[in-house]
Amino acid sequence: MVFSSHEGLSREHKGLILVTSLGGFLEFYDFIIYALMAVYIADQFFPSHDSFTSMLTTFATFSVGYFVRPLGGLVFGHLGDRFGRKPTFVATVLIMALSTFLMGCLPTYSQVGLWAPLMLVGLRVLQGFSIGGEIPGAMTYLSETVDRRRGLVMSLLFMVLANGVVFGSLVHAFMLWWLPVDEMKAWGWRIPFWLGGTMGICSYVVRKQFQESDLFLQLAKRKAQSAVPLFHLLQSHRRQLLVGIFLILPVATSMTLLFLFTPGYLTKMLGYSAGDVALAGSIGIFLSSVVFIAFGLLADTVSLRSLLCVASGIIVLFSVPVFYWYGAGVDVYSVMLVSALIQGSITGVAPLALSELFPVNVRYSGIAFCYNVSFALFGGLTPVIAMTLIGWTNNLQSPAWYLMVSGLFGLLATCMMSVPRRPSAAQL
Repeated sequence: MVFSSHEGLSREHKGLILVTSLGGFLEFYDFIIYALMAVYIADQFFPSHDSFTSMLTTFATFSVGYFVRPLGGLVFGHLGDRFGRKPTFVATVLIMALSTFLMGCLPTYSQVGLWAPLMLVGLRVLQGFSIGGEIPGAMTYLSETVDRRRGLVMSLLFMVLANGVVFGSLVHAFMLWWLPVDEMKAWGWRIPFWLGGTMGICSYVVRKQFQESDLFLQLAKRKAQSAVPLFHLLQSHRRQLLVGIFLILPVATSMTLLFLFTPGYLTKMLGYSAGDVALAGSIGIFLSSVVFIAFGLLADTVSLRSLLCVASGIIVLFSVPVFYWYGAGVDVYSVMLVSALIQGSITGVAPLALSELFPVNVRYSGIAFCYNVSFALFGGLTPVIAMTLIGWTNNLQSPAWYLMVSGLFGLLATCMMSVPRRPSAAQL
């Protein structure tokens, strides 16, 4: 079923978006939950006399899942373009849900020794592998199911995803209020993983009722699927792949730098209150999701190319001021509002532009490749690059230059785009 632009978003539409988004919501929820539970995971799975080594190993395990995402994107993108969006999309959320739930069931190092961290690493690999196909699958499915109002729909998708971080923070706050520290260390840390896994299983049950994308069914009827989508991409769509990576680069960089790197940066390096930083960060992420919607609505009426220029320009203009204000001790809540504008504007339009770059026969693979490469390389390495810049320059505001460069790549991608503002049915 394809929904017309002349219709509003009915309850059916909103339900479809919500269920489609739940897997990505779980990804962002898992991201923050693993980080917040890291101190307990370190004690239970990587015990060491050196707390730094224990924590480093814990976060290294998290990164393993992060960097396996491109492989998952290639595999699930291939399957989605060859055999259909629905079966692939159902499989990714099931694997992710089970691996998340099982993380909460693992025996600890004191119970089974080295098997405990090995099993944890294995589940993190499964999580990352499935996540590689999850968000690209959601973007592909919605872009092919909703004929118009794609700007609003894509921004709603990413609004739900981003609020997975907010929900994870709230769950952590509730757990700390509900349980003493000793019980959190002993067993309480498991509950957020069980909750995340349960949400994923619910999403799996509902997704089984989905219908296949009409556009893919038309493709299958003509037997026009690409035999090896990745090879076809590399042969015929190299420019689009480069554009897609550049489009998502500022999304990955701004999210990681402004909301995931800053908590430690502000508290440990600039002396901000940890409580204020945590609350301001949650508010900032929520407000950025509101900006998603504003730019998504604009994308349905204004030139997408113009909006991309504006969003990338906002990054370039405000990168240095944001880090200067932090260094000057400006109120963290006020600066987070600017961070919300920076991150929200580009995320409100770049995923929409990415979803329109590729034809149906390689769309899933193209989106998955660009999205996962950008997040694995530029998102995953952002904290390392930021700390390296600080070390090289001895300037605490130097990460601003990396953020500014990401905005310039967004502008470059906009200039390189050769797709029309909205593809016609024939081009799909």
